[in-house]
Parts: sequence; C-alpha cells; structure tokens
Amino acid sequence: MVLGTVMWQGYRRDASEQGRRQGLAQARVIAEMAVAPSLDGANLEDGLTTSQLEGLRRATGLAVYHGSVLRLRVRGFAGQVVFSDDGSTGGGLPVSDPDFRAATTGASRVKVIGSSGHEVIRVVQPLVAGASGQALGVLELYLPFQEIAAQMREQLNGVTERIALGLAALYLVLALLAWWTTRSLSRYAARQEYNATHDMLTGLPNRAEYRNRAEAVLATAGRDGGHGAVVLLDLNRFKEVNDTLGHHAGDELLRVVSARMRDGLDEGDMLARFGGDEFAMLLPGRDAVQAVAVLERVRAAVAEELVLDGVPLSMEASFGIALYPEHGLDLQTLKLRADAAMYQGKRGTEDIVVFTGGTAGHPHQWLKIQAELRHALERDELVLRYQPKVGLPGAGISGVEALVRWQHPERGLLPPGEFLPAAEHSGLIAPLTEWVLRRALADQAGWTATGQDWTLSVNVSARNLDAPGFVGYVAALLAETGTRPDRLILEVTETALAGDAATAVRVVKELGALGVGISVDDFGTGYTSLSHLRGLPISEIKIDRAFVADVDGDPQSQAIVRSVIELAHGLGSRVTAEGVETVEIHRWLVDAGCDEAQGYLYGRPVPWPQVTVEPIAEPITERIAR
Repeated sequence: MVLGTVMWQGYRRDASEQGRRQGLAQARVIAEMAVAPSLDGANLEDGLTTSQLEGLRRATGLAVYHGSVLRLRVRGFAGQVVFSDDGSTGGGLPVSDPDFRAATTGASRVKVIGSSGHEVIRVVQPLVAGASGQALGVLELYLPFQEIAAQMREQLNGVTERIALGLAALYLVLALLAWWTTRSLSRYAARQEYNATHDMLTGLPNRAEYRNRAEAVLATAGRDGGHGAVVLLDLNRFKEVNDTLGHHAGDELLRVVSARMRDGLDEGDMLARFGGDEFAMLLPGRDAVQAVAVLERVRAAVAEELVLDGVPLSMEASFGIALYPEHGLDLQTLKLRADAAMYQGKRGTEDIVVFTGGTAGHPHQWLKIQAELRHALERDELVLRYQPKVGLPGAGISGVEALVRWQHPERGLLPPGEFLPAAEHSGLIAPLTEWVLRRALADQAGWTATGQDWTLSVNVSARNLDAPGFVGYVAALLAETGTRPDRLILEVTETALAGDAATAVRVVKELGALGVGISVDDFGTGYTSLSHLRGLPISEIKIDRAFVADVDGDPQSQAIVRSVIELAHGLGSRVTAEGVETVEIHRWLVDAGCDEAQGYLYGRPVPWPQVTVEPIAEPITERIAR
C-alpha cells in the first residue's frame, strides 16, 4: 500500500507537471503567433495605437471566443495594462508578484491556481517582438485547466488501475510465496524434529526420545501411583547375520523385526531403538505377568521366518524386564536392572527374564570381576600397552593407541575382553577411563622427551560421554601434564554417536572445541552412515577390521572401504584401517588412498619403550621377509 501510494503521488506530480508544460506551450504559441506579430514596432510605455489594438482583438478574439483562452492581458514592464480581452485596463498580478518580476527579466512562469474543480492555468511570460527580437512587455495569460485536469484524471485512473492490478498480483505472489515458504519451513522443522527424536533406519523413537517419554511416565507414576515395565532387548546372533549377508541385509532385517515388534505392542506401549540391535520398550500399566505375556507375543512375531537374499532366517531376542515402582522410579536404575536381567537371560535358558533383585543380576563371575577390578585400580594392577599406527604409504609411526591390560595376581595378564564388559555395566568404567588417560598422558610425556612426536589415541565409552564433568576432567588433565590438545585423540565407538543422543553429541563438540581429536572407532559395525557424523568435529574414522581382513580379494569389502575413504575425506577426516596383517592388504590400502593403518603387520601392543620406528622404517617387503 505504501508503494502504491508513493507511485500514485509520483504519477500525479508528473501529470500536473505535464499540464503546466502544456499550458506554457500553448501560451508560447499564442504569444508568438497572435500577440507578438500585432505589436511589431510598438512601445508599450506609450500605449498602443488603434490599429494595434484592433489587430490584437482580431488575433486573440477567436481563442477567447472558443474558450481556449480565459483571460489575456498585455502589460508594460511597469505593470500597466495596455490590452486585455475584455477591454479593462486594471487587474492582474501586482507588480511585486515574483512571477511578474521574473517575466520582466525574461523568464516564464506557469502555475495552476484556484480551488478544486475551478482551477485555471496562469502563465506569465515576457512578450518578444517577432521582427526585432526585443522584449516589449509581459503577457499575462489564463488558460482553462478542466480539459487538462480531465486528461490527468484519465491518465491517473489508468495508472491507478495498473498499479492496483500490479500490486494485487504482487501481493498475491508474495502471499503464495509466504504461504509456500511457511509450509516448507514448517515441514522442514517437523522433519528436523522427527529426525532428532527418531532412528533413521527403522523410524522408531531413538534413545533421547525414549528417555524423555519414559521420564515423563515415571514422574506421573511417582505422583499418581502408576505402575509398568521398562524392557531392554537385543537380537541374538545378529552380528553373524550382518557379517554373513552384509550390512544391507542387516539393515533390512532390523526394519522387518522392528515392524514386527511394533505390531505386537498395544497403542499405549513404546518401542525405541538405541542403536545396533539394541531396543527398549516402555509398557505402562503392566505387571510382571502382563509384561511377560506381551513379550512372548513379540518374541513369537520376531521368530517368524523371513528370507533375506534368498536365505531363510529365524531370529531370536533376549528380553530383560524391570518393573516400576517395585524396582525403582529412576530411569537409569530401571535400565541397569533390565540390562542385568537381559544378560542373565543370555547366559541362561530363558529369553524373557524379570529382574528379581540381587539374585537375578549379572552372573556371579561378573560381580566378582567388578569387585576385583575396584581393588585392581587401588593397587595399580593395570598396565598399558601401545600399538603403533602408521602413516601410508611409508609405514612410518604416526601415533600409538593405548590398550589397557590387567596384571591379575592369580590369572596373569588379562586382555580387555575379560574385564571391560563388567566395567561397562557398572560404575567402574569412569575411574578406569580416567586411570588410562592419566597414565597414557604421562607415558606420552616420556616418549615426547625422547623426540618421538606420536599422537596418543585412547578409547572412551558412551558412558564416559554421559558422565557429568568429563570434558572438564580432560581439559584439566591436559593442562596438568602440559600436553597439546591436538596430540590426544579420543576414540568413540560408532554406536555411541549413532543414537542421536544429545548429551554425547554435545560432549563430542565440546571436546573438539578444546582441540582434542575425535576418532570414530570400529566404523561400519553400528549400521549407520557418515550422514550421522555431519556437524561433528570428527578428525579420524577407523574402518573396522571386519572389512579390512579380506579387502585384497573381496569386491564388496573393497567397494565399502573405498566408499568410506572417499566420504571421510569429503568430511575432512583421516581414515585409518584396523586389522592389517598382510602386505597385500597394505598395498591395496595404499592404492585406495587410505591415510593410516594399524595391525599386527606393523606391530603388536607392547610397552611404549619397545615401540620403535626402526623396523617400520624398512621397506615393508624387507620387513616381512626378515
């Protein structure tokens, strides 16, 4: 509307100016064609002769008669009227008027005067004799404005219509554009909100959404006395299917099984995917018997035969149940107890196990390991071994990965698989990781002092990322040891990042902001894609050994590894291949553009003083021969 008003006012001014120009042109014609020729040789100061007056009447009479001239006066420079169309010798502009004074100096002035509907055009201009070209006096002329006003109105009406139509069309286009944009933004926001709370593969709620909804249900149950069940489950032998038939078959299996489990639940129940083959359920209003009945129905649906890549499969699942309020009203506590019940079922004969307190937790061996591990941390029984990471193609050491071992007083040196699962399912993983970080950074100071500028890689758990203050602990430890942040790389499993857990993503970003390198370990085993890593400060992606082991001969593994290398480089990340054990695999990785490699071909985990660069510096063929 403002635009239309401004444009209309502009056109109106232009039309008025056009009327003034038209009046001025008409006055010039009258002066040059009718008045000036009749005044050749006249001296207006002395007045006009009878023949001159008669000539002026004849020359101007027709214009006055037809109304093209309303009033006409010929005046001397002193202001005296020497001729007027009505014969009067008075009236007209006063001599002091600026327009009259301008005309006496040779300038023309035109103005629209009068009230609305009765306007006239007044022209005051010098009167010049045609023969001599000398200024004789002043011509004061009044012309009708109605015809010009009518033309102006017609033009303005046309302009107004065009402006109105144009602005209406513009408004309509902008309205449609605004509507379309608003709808697109709403859909985009809805998609983003959905993606932030749901698993991309199965469409199920993810870990964050499960936590939000479960905590809301538990809070209501705490106030109103409600009850129900929290269930954790995973698929048995899923990794075998995935490794045998490939990830595409594994993804399809997860989609089919998820749909079957969802169909087996009632409307008020909730099924979520945490990552990999890990799922969780929330069954409000169910007691132990009812929860078991629901899960038996779900288990039967999961066990129905399905065919993937021509192979008939029958899947099984293990379920762990924790009841609220019997086993607690805190979600974390209920998940731990449901997890304990699920692992008890995996080691027993029952697929569906309800937590029954201390007797139904993890196996006695796990409880014993957890107790001994606490003492091991106090007695400093843990040791670190370092496996070299080499840069390609030269196979020179670029960094080392810290691997924890337990020097058990009775069982000897234990690999991490003997005690890390027990630590992972208890509160021991936090002090264990802190011990590894502190000891590894101290060792790094030692090899740095010897001139070895190796980066240090340390594995951290998803539980570490969830622990409050973890970023602050890392920052304080770096400052305490004087370690440059870029010389530390924290390796996080792909599953820890694939669940869209807000806390894990936030912690990874905060660690990246410190300058600490972030590595995605065992990439390819979490059934996700690199799209989950967009926006995260990932400096390294480690391809799992399952794809590297046969990359020199298996076309599918080759295609997967090449794709990961290309996509990771596109994200600005280095690529490290794990489990390299043959020269052929080494050469293939070099040709594929892999940045770094790690495996028994280059070196086994050893104490850091035994990690030497000399054997690796030899040509790889000579080293293997030797």
